Amino acid sequence: MRIQDLARAYETKTDEELLELATESEQLTHEAHSALTTELAKRRIDSAEHLRIQERSDQDGLERLGSQTHLSRPEAYVVGRFVAEVLRVYHDQLWLFVKLTGPAVVVGCLALMLGRNEGREIAGRLPRGVAILERRTELFEIWLANTAGYFVSWMASCFSFGAICSAVQEIKRGGVPSASDCFAQVRERIGPFVRLSLLLFVLLLIGVAAAGFLGTGVFWVLHQAHYRYGALGIWTVTFVSFGLMLLVFSRFGLAVPALLLDNCSVSQAMFRSDELTEGKWVTLAILLAKSLIGGYIAGMLPFWLTHWAWPYFRLPSWLPAVGSIAAVSLVEPFMFIGFALLYVRMSAPSDAREAMARQFA
Repeated sequence: MRIQDLARAYETKTDEELLELATESEQLTHEAHSALTTELAKRRIDSAEHLRIQERSDQDGLERLGSQTHLSRPEAYVVGRFVAEVLRVYHDQLWLFVKLTGPAVVVGCLALMLGRNEGREIAGRLPRGVAILERRTELFEIWLANTAGYFVSWMASCFSFGAICSAVQEIKRGGVPSASDCFAQVRERIGPFVRLSLLLFVLLLIGVAAAGFLGTGVFWVLHQAHYRYGALGIWTVTFVSFGLMLLVFSRFGLAVPALLLDNCSVSQAMFRSDELTEGKWVTLAILLAKSLIGGYIAGMLPFWLTHWAWPYFRLPSWLPAVGSIAAVSLVEPFMFIGFALLYVRMSAPSDAREAMARQFA
């Protein structure tokens, strides 16, 4: 990337953002480091003095934290700072992330719609009642059509995730990434990337089956205990079962950045993700909750608004679907950015990682 582009990018950043880049100078390219030094000099900011003051402040804060642990919640504070960092990275490069996720959302939505429509057509030819269980071939075709839709959507999302990982790494190095360069990095390792995505999809299917068995087991226990549950009980058990499954599955959320950013093999990426996410349950839960709940609300909001407005005026039938795709494209990058940023921070060299940790202490 040309140093002129870096200089223009740094001119738009705040003093705090420039100082944050200065704490991670070991990860910057030579051009990025030169542009950063020039911009700091133009603003008459002494980064070395700032770091000395920050270190003393962090040390004092850690000492106070050690003597007053019963009065504070350091883990929640650290996670809150991390989430704020994710939001800042997303906000600064909003249009880039929309370009990286938009195509995946469109492809995924079309694949899901085609799969479900095919499944409905097959189901429409089946008999009603117990006789349907004898039509195993048709039932398998329905499952295959829906699974194919989910698979295409999954692969599109993984491709988008890989591009976002490349973008986040370039941003943390002080660069200004482009969408084409981010996708090109994924294509360079397309073979291992596809194998890893397939492996994760199979593990997700196994997790979904396990969550289904867990929910069924809970309902069986409640039935044996003669406990009456309504729609709220069914919804709660289902949500908790699948939520726990997704939380466990998220332990492999850093496998994609490990494979693309550090050239790990598929097995190495899986083990490295499990290692780096150990003890990060709160962070993983927040990333999942914000993305899944936010994505659901964003996807359904256009349909809710259309239903509310229907008695007053008519809207084109295609408008809610288009609005849903646009809304999901805005929300979906959050979780991907979070996992990518978590990997970049956790896999940094020890000296750089210590500097990062001081920012979130």
